[in-house]
Amino acid sequence: MRIAAVVVTYNRKKLLIECLEALKRQTKPLNAIYIIDNASTDGTPQLLQEEGYIKDLRGGTTSIEGLHDGRLIKVVYVRMNENVGGAGGFHEGVKRAYNDGYDWLWLMDDDVEPKEDALEMLLRVGEEIKGEKSALVPARYFNGSFFNLETKRFDFKNPFRYFTYDIVTEEDLKEKYFQVSGISFEGPLIKSDAIGKIGFPDKDFFIIGDDTDYAIRLQEYGPLYMVPDAHLIKKIVTSGKPNWKTYYYIRNIIYLDRRYGENILVKYLRPFITFFKYAAYFSVKNPKIVKYILKAFRDGYSLRRGKIIRPGEF
Repeated sequence: MRIAAVVVTYNRKKLLIECLEALKRQTKPLNAIYIIDNASTDGTPQLLQEEGYIKDLRGGTTSIEGLHDGRLIKVVYVRMNENVGGAGGFHEGVKRAYNDGYDWLWLMDDDVEPKEDALEMLLRVGEEIKGEKSALVPARYFNGSFFNLETKRFDFKNPFRYFTYDIVTEEDLKEKYFQVSGISFEGPLIKSDAIGKIGFPDKDFFIIGDDTDYAIRLQEYGPLYMVPDAHLIKKIVTSGKPNWKTYYYIRNIIYLDRRYGENILVKYLRPFITFFKYAAYFSVKNPKIVKYILKAFRDGYSLRRGKIIRPGEF
C-alpha cells in the first residue's frame, strides 16, 4: 500500500514546516509528500530549501528520511505560477499524486498538524470497516477542544434549512467510527479508486466549498467515515469578519444549492434566502460589502465560478 500526502500552502511557511515535520513523524511512514505552493511571497521555497525539503527553488523532487524508521520519503515540490486558491492547489496535487499511482492520498492545508499516529489509526480502523469506503476522516482539535464543521447529513431538500444542519458532536466521538457526509480538506485520507471514478477536486471553486463538493461526489463511490481516535490539530480558525473570502463563501454555497438541490425550492428559492440573510447580516457590520454579496448571488445563481475577486480586494 503506497500513501502520499498532498499539502497546499500559501504564505504560511512556518506552519508549513510544522506540518511537514508532523508528516515525517508518522508511525505509519508515508511514501511521498506533494507540496503545492500557491506562488507564496513570504520566502516559502527558501525556507523549504534551508530545512532540507527541496533542492531547487523552482520545484522538483527530492527525498527526506522519516523519523521513525529512516525510510526515505519522496518530496515533490510544485510551485504554481499564480495563486490558484485552495481548490486549484488540491486539484493539482491530487492529479499529480493520483497519476503517480498511490493507493491513498492524505489531503491537508498547511495550518494543520496530524498527531504522529493519525495515519496509522485511520488505516487500522479503516481495515475494520466492511464494504466499500471512499475516505477516512480524522477528528480535528483547536486549542485542546474538539473542532468540527463536518456534517453527518446534507440537506438539499428543505429550502429553509442550511445544508449542513446535522453537525458531528462530541457524543459521536464515543464511536470507533461513524459515517459522515461532509469533509474538510484538513486530513481526509482518500482512496485512489474513488478518485478514479469521480475525478479531481474542482479548481473552479477557487476557495471554500471545493471540499463539500468533493465529499458529495466521493459518495458516488462509497461512504465517508470519521475515525475519532485519529487526531489532527488545527492552528488557525477564520474570523467572522467580512472580507474577500465572503464573496467566495456565498457564491459557492449558492452554486452547491443550484447544482445539488433535490427540488425546485432548494435550487431556486434557497439561493434568495441565502442572499437576503447575509446581506442583512453584513450590511450592519460593513455596508460596503453588500455589493460583493449581490455579485456572489448573481454569479452563484448563474453557475459562474473561477477566480473572480482578487484576494485582498476588500
